[in-house]
Amino acid sequence: IIITIQRGVFSMNLFSYDSLFSRFLYFVADIVTLHILWLIYSIPIVTIGASTTALYYSCMKRIRTGEGYVSKNFRRSFRENFRQSTIIWMILLITVTVFICDLRIGMALDSTAGTFMLVSCSVFLIPLLLLCIYIFPVQAKFENPVFENIKNALIMSIRHFPCSLLLIAIYGTIIILSFSFPPLAGLLLCCGAGLIGYITSNIFVYIFRKYVPDELENDLEASGEHFE
Repeated sequence: IIITIQRGVFSMNLFSYDSLFSRFLYFVADIVTLHILWLIYSIPIVTIGASTTALYYSCMKRIRTGEGYVSKNFRRSFRENFRQSTIIWMILLITVTVFICDLRIGMALDSTAGTFMLVSCSVFLIPLLLLCIYIFPVQAKFENPVFENIKNALIMSIRHFPCSLLLIAIYGTIIILSFSFPPLAGLLLCCGAGLIGYITSNIFVYIFRKYVPDELENDLEASGEHFE
């Protein structure tokens, strides 16, 4: 009888709201939900910027306060940031397209002009890469005009260069392993956007707290209220 009671108590503790197992299940559900929302809201292609901003907003909110309303947060951020995020996305899309075209032309030209174009592309490659990594988390966090956020994204990426290298390493590792390790590719198909967004959001939360001094204290209060 004692053993049965102990097993029953263990089962109740295992599936209680505050147990590690339950929190893990909620975490997995949130990651999958964010992945699906990002895919659905990105289908028109032109909305990828807004959906990526919403993804980072939801991930950072969950990390900071433990708040689990990821669907609500995603939709709210998508609506509020749609205009600016779409403008940013179109700017990036045009810039990357021009960059790729210049790179292909430079590789095709066997002359001084071709070499000059390749060197120019190499110079702008790192700033463009850093901008692509930082801009949507910055847009999700700070309410500024479009070009102000673009400027701040570039400044932050340089000021926190070790974190930028870590982010590049994370993205690079995921890309390489997705081609060489099939199980990871399968995992990314199921929850890739949510998982990558959550992993990288931890770094952005660390960076952004340096610009919002009272955020940590406020988050701890909000987190305490959430788990009471």
